[in-house]
Amino acid sequence: MVGILIRMKLAVQHNSMTGQRAAQMIVGGLVGLALAAAVLVLAGRDYPVASLRFDLLGAALAGWTAGWLLGPALFGGGDETLRPEHFALYGLTPRALMAGLAAAAFVGVAPVVTVVAFTGLVVVAVAAGLGPGAIAVGVAAVALQLVFSVLASRLVTAVLGQVMRSRLGAALAGFVSAAVLAALHSGWVLSPLVSAALTTGFPGLFTTWVHLLPSGWGLTAVEAAGRGDWALAVAALAGLALLGAGCLYGWAVLMRRRLTTRRAHGRPARVSADRWVRGPVTAVAARELRTYTRDLHRFHLVCFALGYALVFCLLPLAVGASVFLPWTGLLFALWMSAICANLYGDDGTELWGKLMVPGAVRHDVRGRQRGWLLIAAPPTVILTAGLLTVSGQYEQWPWLAALVPAVLGGGAGVTVLVSVLRPVPLPDPHRRGGNLLDNGTDFTQVLLMLILTAATAAPAFLAVRLGPMWAGPVAGVVSGAVLAWLLGRIAAARLQSTAPELLHHFRSGSRPVRRRPQLAPARHRSPEVALPRPDLGLRRLGLDLAPAGRRAYVIASLTLCWVPLVAQGVVPAIMLSTGADNRSWFLALHLPDGLRWPTILSMIGIGLVLLITGLATGLYYLVKSRRASA
Repeated sequence: MVGILIRMKLAVQHNSMTGQRAAQMIVGGLVGLALAAAVLVLAGRDYPVASLRFDLLGAALAGWTAGWLLGPALFGGGDETLRPEHFALYGLTPRALMAGLAAAAFVGVAPVVTVVAFTGLVVVAVAAGLGPGAIAVGVAAVALQLVFSVLASRLVTAVLGQVMRSRLGAALAGFVSAAVLAALHSGWVLSPLVSAALTTGFPGLFTTWVHLLPSGWGLTAVEAAGRGDWALAVAALAGLALLGAGCLYGWAVLMRRRLTTRRAHGRPARVSADRWVRGPVTAVAARELRTYTRDLHRFHLVCFALGYALVFCLLPLAVGASVFLPWTGLLFALWMSAICANLYGDDGTELWGKLMVPGAVRHDVRGRQRGWLLIAAPPTVILTAGLLTVSGQYEQWPWLAALVPAVLGGGAGVTVLVSVLRPVPLPDPHRRGGNLLDNGTDFTQVLLMLILTAATAAPAFLAVRLGPMWAGPVAGVVSGAVLAWLLGRIAAARLQSTAPELLHHFRSGSRPVRRRPQLAPARHRSPEVALPRPDLGLRRLGLDLAPAGRRAYVIASLTLCWVPLVAQGVVPAIMLSTGADNRSWFLALHLPDGLRWPTILSMIGIGLVLLITGLATGLYYLVKSRRASA
């Protein structure tokens, strides 16, 4: 079974290397190799303090191992190329199936890149002159560290999959993954401490923890072999081997439970009469409220958005920076918009029911908007008002009063529009596998939603910046209401005209392409049947007709525009307005006072230019592609 499943996984990966999947795999592999090369550089260079080489390598190995452990929770459930459910009806013993799946887990780009990174254990033995014995121990440590990381990743994925079979478990998994991602995004607050440690060395407690964690046991073995302590070296390697065996056993037990227990669907439905339901729109809104609370996938995403906003804005308190506290609610609204951008893809082929009822499409879009607002607006308002009061930064209220309604209204409109224009097909809820983390997250869609939702607040931002105090809140309310109505109307019209094509897209995973019929005699002329064509990712963006240069510009501009617009523009502007003195990596805060605001405005201008030109170019080719396929 080992050889069969390895060949099967290689065949699946080879046949799926097309379009967007191939691009993501290539880009991910190149980024991983660059990070692995950075680990090798950390292991081989010289430092003013001798212990820094081992401390930095231990921290890098801990981060790499944490990526294996927590990556499945952050990026869609890990590698599910071969699922245990695929082999449930075959007469395979659990031991044979487990052996095949365990061996197949080491096949792929990620394990190869990890081997390159873990080779730093050999490089540090050579660079520090620890001798041939330490080098041999380093080679063995590389293999054992790889086995532990891969099998521990599979075990964590299985544990989270079992935990998420309840609402409490889904909430816990959402908060954990959100806390990790938010900590990575706001780690810049610790940059002053890291800069000081690079010159004077890390504290002894840091060194102790780096070596006590399982990710540092290979490094401990190399150092012990270098100073002749072979008992400690053998013990560290044996500990890694035992941990790997324990992870394999735990994974086998949980895989058997996954195959022999019913898949969780959330809280059972109860028949109840909603007295406040009046008409089809409120009925759809009531259905959405039940979905957000009963469907474990939706509930998990809401908890993720709330956890990310809290951790991202509360973590800077560790260095005494409270500037982000009033913006927690706004960040929650942004993430709620981003994670709810695949409403119709989540429901799958349930779309056919709307095709059977005249006028149901418009009611469905408006009901989904109302349901999203009922879920997103109360926590946003409560977090904003509560943390504004706690922080005492009352000078921020004109900004918050303007941006909160603008983002809520814009998010209600952008959410349904992107769900119609760029859905990601998923299996129907009753056909999904036992791994609830395998949610088909499209990170391009998430990034696009964050940018578009933030862009809807531009009128309110300009009103606060350029107009009187009352202009901002008025502009925020008006722009939010107008965008929610207008974008919802566009989404309903689009859904009404393309519902059959979307249904085909959800069923087959590919979009039908309508080709113009060739001229022929009248008796032979007939419209050409819509044939499915593989969705290569670029077609969904409308970039299949764009030249290579403009296609690259659209992708690069929409990916990089947030750096000058938000990271070097909006955030330092907020910090400068509130008097925060943590300069960190913000360019404007390192300049003289007379150059700070011009630099901030220039960065915002550059970001807006990249955003507007990228969107305009992409929309132009999107319209052109739709007309060509009509």
